[in-house]
Amino acid sequence: MAKFALKRAAGLLAVVVVAVSGTFLTAHLLRPNRFPPDSRPLPSRLGDYLQRAFLHFDLGRSETPPGRPVAELIRQGLPADLWLLLGAVAFGLLIGLAGGAIAAANTGSLVSRAAQGAAILFLCAPVYVVGMALLLALGSGIALTHVGIVPTRYVPMSVSPLRWLGSLIVPWIVLGLPLAALCLRMMRAEMLEALKTDVLRTALAKGLSRPRALRRHAAPLAAAPAVSLAGASIPLVVTNLVLVERVFQIPGVLEHTEGALGNADFPVLFGLTFVIATLVAVATLLVDLTLAWLDPRTRAAT
Repeated sequence: MAKFALKRAAGLLAVVVVAVSGTFLTAHLLRPNRFPPDSRPLPSRLGDYLQRAFLHFDLGRSETPPGRPVAELIRQGLPADLWLLLGAVAFGLLIGLAGGAIAAANTGSLVSRAAQGAAILFLCAPVYVVGMALLLALGSGIALTHVGIVPTRYVPMSVSPLRWLGSLIVPWIVLGLPLAALCLRMMRAEMLEALKTDVLRTALAKGLSRPRALRRHAAPLAAAPAVSLAGASIPLVVTNLVLVERVFQIPGVLEHTEGALGNADFPVLFGLTFVIATLVAVATLLVDLTLAWLDPRTRAAT
């Protein structure tokens, strides 16, 4: 497992380098007038930037007053982004796998239909709409239902761990629901397909109960494809992270996205690319390790 993890981490690090390099080159080729004059060829400037960024974490200074170091902006906002992303992925996997298993075990029932309907709803509904609806229904001080149990502002962990946890529960749910919906549909379909295999047909014919067959045999077979789909959906979760941060006023790194784009603040944009690519890589690595634990064949295939 350790060798597999190191290989996956090295590959994902290369992806981060390529993403940052692509952003750097594209910006310099399309908007060369936005950068200080430099007689060195572009590849040399890229190499210098990558060396400073990856070896010294020197990402330059923001061009927007007061010109703070980009690395400082990242250090301040990255913990909130990491906790939000990891919590959402964990919630999405847990609810998606469990919901898919329940829907498969109760095919044709009201529970199964309700789960599938909810999955379609949360796949279609934009996360900011779901987030605002929850705030209007349950937001502390603004709830239309007078049940204000959801904090409307992020509380840092250093202030109060319990209040910090409370301020992240609903953002985790909102961000993880689309992922849970994808996993639920995949898990249900794969479990029902597993029941059609010769092994399970034989086991059922010999008297193994359907619930036990689903739990002991179909669920492990179906979990790997569902987790694999979750890994492929991580970029979507990170994209939604920007919207969830705005709705719930979470001071993450990605809150600088709008200002950096509007002001053409390229040092911050390069830093955001660095952060987004790293977040995707970290979440993807965790999903890959989970998949390797569920299905050891994936380790031999890499």
